[in-house]
Amino acid sequence: MGTPRHNHCCLCGAPRRATQKPLESFGNDVECITIGEHRPLKEGRWEISPQLLVSVQMWRNGGTARGETHICDDCVVVGLKAAKRFVDESLAALGSDPT
Repeated sequence: MGTPRHNHCCLCGAPRRATQKPLESFGNDVECITIGEHRPLKEGRWEISPQLLVSVQMWRNGGTARGETHICDDCVVVGLKAAKRFVDESLAALGSDPT
């Protein structure tokens, strides 16, 4: 029958470490930020208690199969670097210090 697909990274083919569970996606789910804790709230806004939902998600092209696919740590790092580049470039374009 061959080697189970989750024994190797579905992206680069690196073997999955024995201590690592199969990882089919990676992200922070959704962080709910209460804007009033970061900025003064002004009249004229739509929301009484505005919240911003922020999410970073990654999964492989082709979908996921819980317990059957795997993304290795090094491929997750590639994705996080791409997300960081997007954030840094967006902050720069908005005139904000990325630190």
